This record gives sequence, structure tokens and C-alpha cells, in this order.
Amino acid sequence: MNNRIIKLPDELANCIAAGEVVERPASVVRELIDNSIDAGAGNITIEIKDSGKRYIRVTDDGLGMTRDDAVLCFERHATSKIKTIEDLNAITTLGFRGEALPSIAAVSKVRLSTFYEGESVGTEIEVNNGAVKSVKDAPLVKGTSVEVKDLFLNIPARLKFLKSDTTETSHIIEVVNQHALSHPVIKFRMESGGKRLIDTFSTNDRLNRIASIFGNEMVNNLMPVEEKYSSNLKLSVRGYISKIGLDTGNRGKQYVFVNSRYIRDRVISHAVYEAYKTMLQRDRHPVYFLFLDIDPKMIDVNVHPTKIEVRFVQQGEIHDFIRDTVRDSMRRSQKTEDRSQKSEFAEWTRITDADSYKDRVREATERYISSHGTDLLNAEYRMQSAEYKINSELRTPRSELSLSPETESDLSKFKPIGQIFNSFMILQGVDNIIFIDQHTAHERILYERLLNKMRDSKIEVQSMLLPVNIELSSKESLVLQSNLDNFKKLGFDIESFGENSFVIRSVPSILSKDDCKQAVKDILDKLVVSEANLSGSGQKGTSFDEVINKMILVMACRGAVKAGQILSIEEMSSLIKELMRTDRPFTCPHGRPIALTIEKGQILKGFLRRSS
Repeated sequence: MNNRIIKLPDELANCIAAGEVVERPASVVRELIDNSIDAGAGNITIEIKDSGKRYIRVTDDGLGMTRDDAVLCFERHATSKIKTIEDLNAITTLGFRGEALPSIAAVSKVRLSTFYEGESVGTEIEVNNGAVKSVKDAPLVKGTSVEVKDLFLNIPARLKFLKSDTTETSHIIEVVNQHALSHPVIKFRMESGGKRLIDTFSTNDRLNRIASIFGNEMVNNLMPVEEKYSSNLKLSVRGYISKIGLDTGNRGKQYVFVNSRYIRDRVISHAVYEAYKTMLQRDRHPVYFLFLDIDPKMIDVNVHPTKIEVRFVQQGEIHDFIRDTVRDSMRRSQKTEDRSQKSEFAEWTRITDADSYKDRVREATERYISSHGTDLLNAEYRMQSAEYKINSELRTPRSELSLSPETESDLSKFKPIGQIFNSFMILQGVDNIIFIDQHTAHERILYERLLNKMRDSKIEVQSMLLPVNIELSSKESLVLQSNLDNFKKLGFDIESFGENSFVIRSVPSILSKDDCKQAVKDILDKLVVSEANLSGSGQKGTSFDEVINKMILVMACRGAVKAGQILSIEEMSSLIKELMRTDRPFTCPHGRPIALTIEKGQILKGFLRRSS
């Protein structure tokens, strides 16, 4: 009788096991950095070539290993991190499964060089596709260096599923950023093909580490989450969150660390969004860096092969605790900011009372308005001035509008009679009233106009009188660099200006100088996400179309009339006629409705009246 169940050969079993741990080059970098941190390293250097597919080397100045330990570390489930079941219930290290090095070695060529202080000589080991090829002496260099070459060479199918070089490199940058944020006292350096991408300094201040990765502008947009401790949960929370209104277009700047381990957790994410409830626009996301310290016995970190997830004992209570902590921090920061603004305005008012200080009046006024806009100035003045600041796109002479008879007939039934909340236009017809969202209506107009001009290569461009500097993270810089041609096709002239810095020299004419910087960042938010979903050479055409579409969406949104902007009747009429010339006048490019209708009969019914 033939047996249907067989024991797999070690080589095949190792490759299957490796598939759980080593998903892409970034997985290798994650596991090697984990080991370096657990070894007490103060400096960690990551070098890659060909986005990590051809070459990865991680070097540290940690404890190192003896020769016996170095040989044993390539055996499956060999680890120095745990010894008993009790140890497994209270993990305090990043690595503990004993799968990293054997899994990596099963699908690549590995060379490990290490030196343990007190030994007379270092050790170098070479392993090819899971088999140890050589063990020999190595120089007395403190710490450990692991080289990984030709990843997935023996599994071509896995190699095919890797993304573009830009995407795979950005994944590695993200892994390094995660470790750098969780361990600010460690110096991290990353190079790709000899080009420096990350170089942090040692610090005890997490805010300094955030600034070194994402730039000072990011830090200026954050408010602190003051440390709060729960004795019941044996949990403390601290960190930083984005100020109200300074959210982003994706979830790429959301970091949660539990006992210095980066994790992804839906419960914590939901708690933060609950704290921001009613304060976020649709498709906008908060930035947050949260650091949780909890009794190791209150969590299970052994629920995922890559250790990216944890399970909390008191999940519901932790959710509420984090939500309340974030919400309380937001309230405190808002009160502090309000007091600061009132103090500045009081100083501005005091200065203006002195006739002998006209120059100081002018300087103080300009400085105040530059910092805070017109929020505290006379409301009547704002309403009058806003009426004349409507986007020039809407000042189209009636004679230039060419509408079909059917559209002209339809429009004759509706007459603009005003706005509500300075955001929605009211159109009155014979038997109904239509409410038009002015922002989404103009967004639809600009979106189709830009698409058509893009196809005809007629994007209108305006040069900046003074170039605008923009500071980005390493990952954003990488994505921008690979999409500079796409930006140029849409009217952006952007040049590299040193490490992770760029200058904007020209922009599409629909964007103002004030909008252009945020528009570029919003576009990058979209592209950083899409890069992870686009394969490399196999879908270049598709990726180009998707990238251009995302860029045009952001430009249309940024250039459109804003909610809260006062429009005249003439401007409303122009906007409506332009809208009716579009292909889809009742749906914005994001899929939201542009118009809502209330029938006259509904209004009469509400007042308990009969229709005449």
C-alpha cells in the first residue's frame, strides 16, 4: 500500500519555513537589526545593493558570539533569548524564536563574521542555501556582521513577486525608521549602492529622533501625549500626535511601539481615531508616535512569525485608556495654544494703541497675520475681502461659455439664490431646491480640465519668484526622486537640493505658492501607498496612469474653491455652468455626491400644507 503522507526533505521544509519569516529583503533587515539590538549594539549600519535582492549587510558593535554559538545559531530553533516556558510568557527581547538566521540562510548565501570579547580570535561562517560551507578565523572586530547575497536565488517564484527597486528600498527604509524610532540611543546608518539614505545621531530625546527622520517641520506639527500610567493595566503611554488640521493623506506616519517593539494593532489604531472623532476630514489620517510600556506578562508577542503583532490580555480596557489619554492630551494642548494666541494678540493690540510706534505696529501686524491668519480680526472685514478673492478660474465671461441647448434649458429652471454655511450653493427651481457642494463641484471641473490638458500636453505653469524649499523623509525622497518626470509632466519643476531636501521652482498655475508645498506632500502621501501596490517592470504603463491620476486628484482638490469661501451670485452661475459641461457633473473625483435635491412637495409636507 502506497503511503500518501511523507516527511518532507529538510531542504524543502526549510524553504517553506523561511517563507513565513522572509517575505522580502526588508524582512531580512528587520530580523538582523533585531539581533543587533538584542546584542546591545550602540551603532548599526545597513548596506544594500539592488534594493536588497542582490546584497544586504548589517553590521553592529554589539556583544558578538563565540565560535560554538556562531555555528549553533544557524540551527533551527536555536536561541539565547528563552530557555523555559516561563520565559516565553514574559518576552523582553525582540528576537526569541531562533528562526531568523536559519530561515535567511535557507533562501540565500550568508556570511557571518563575529567576535566575542575575551576570545583569542573571531569567527567567520559561510552558509549557502541552508548548508554550512566553511568555518574559519576572522579579525578581532567587536560585534557582528552578516552579509546576505542573492536572496531567493533558489526560489525564483518568490523573486518574481518582489516589487520595484523603489518599493523594496522604501520597505527597508521603513524597517530602519521603525527601529530608529524605538531605540533613539542607537545610531543607525543606511546606505544603498554607496548613497547615504539614513544617518541618525544618538539621543535620549524621542522628539529629536523624529526630527532626524522626518524633519523639523513634522516636529512643529506635533503635540505631546503626556505620560499616563494605569496601575490596573500595568501600562504607561506617552508619545506625540498631530495637531488638529495637520493630518495627512495616508497612514504611513502612524507608529506604535510596545516595550520598544514596533507593532501593528487595530485596537490601538481604532482608539486613536476615536480620540480624533469629528476632527478628521474624509480620507485624512492623523500622525502619531505612541510608546507603550507594559508588563510583559500582560501581552503575547508570539502570535505572528514576524513578531509584528501582539495580543493584549485586557484589550478593551487598553483601547479605552489610550483613547482617553490621547483625547486628554489634545485638550491640554489646545488650551495651551489658545492661551498663547490670546497673549500674542493682546501684545499686538497694546502696540497698536501707541501712535508713536507706527513702524512697530506694521511689523507686529504682519508677523501676527503671517502666524495666525485673520482668525481674530474683524469678521465683517473678512467677509468683504473674501468676496473678491474667489479663484480666477471662476471669473469666466458669460460670452465664453458654450452650452448645449439641452443644458441651457435645464439651467434656466434653476436660479442661484445664495449659500448656506458659506459652503453650499442654493439653486431654486420651479418645483425643487438643489444644494451644490461648491468645493466638490469645482474639484470635478478642475479634475477633468487637468486630465484633458495632460493628454494634450497643455498644462499651464507658473514660475516661482522665489523657489520653495521642501524637507522630506528618506522614504518620501526616494519616491519623489523616482517620480520627478511624472511631476514635470504636470507642471512641477522640482530639483534635489541636498540630502532629503528639494526646491520647487515652478508649479501648475491652478496652485498658489502657499498650496504648492502641501500639494507635493499630499501627492507623495498617495504615491508612497501606491508604490507598495505596483509591481516593477511588469506594469509600468498601469503604474504611470495610476500615479498621474493620483497627482491630478490632489491638484484638483488643492486648487478648488474651499468650503467657507463666500461666492457672489455671478460666481455661482459661472461655477454651475462650468460644472454642467463636465462628463460627470453630480459626482466628485473621489466618488462623493456634488448635489442634493429637496422637492417642493417635501417642504410643503413639512409645513403641513397642500401643494397648490
